[in-house]
Amino acid sequence: MITGINEKIKKLRLARGLTLQKLSELSGFSKGYLSRIEASRTAPRLPTLQRIARAFDTDVSEFFEQPDHSGKKRQDIDLVTRGSENHTQTIESNADYSYQPLVHSYRGKYMAPYLLRIAKGHTQKFTHDSEEFIYVISGSIGFGFGGAHYTLQEGDSAYFDSRKEHQVFNESKSEAVLLNVVFDYKRF
Repeated sequence: MITGINEKIKKLRLARGLTLQKLSELSGFSKGYLSRIEASRTAPRLPTLQRIARAFDTDVSEFFEQPDHSGKKRQDIDLVTRGSENHTQTIESNADYSYQPLVHSYRGKYMAPYLLRIAKGHTQKFTHDSEEFIYVISGSIGFGFGGAHYTLQEGDSAYFDSRKEHQVFNESKSEAVLLNVVFDYKRF
């Protein structure tokens, strides 16, 4: 499990000489909430990370970067093999879902692929400046988009404009697993 995201937020804040109050003003989150994020053992939700990244004038890749110990880093390909560090790491959210990065680095890329695991419950309502694709690998979900509600079963998919409010529900007892790809209009 990746546990360093919260520490990276704090390190980046301190490296930039920002107080919690100043980060609060830049991100729109309360000082207390930001303090809880930095002290938490679980990563904040993705939209929260995106707002914090914008406040730092960077992107979410800053929080997901993992050191490359192979010594063979290439800019034109990013291979994640079964059993590699990224293949086995899961980022636990403070919500009813977790996500597993499917690349080592998001820096310089337009797409951010994840495996999204949703326990019984739902995600918060999201909007972000990108396009998104979800594919249900296992389980079933309810998908709210633009005021409509859809049911997606194993093998179903949706491609949508994520600038419109969307939300994923899992009303079954078993976990739902989705391939989630976010395409950002600017590189990460």
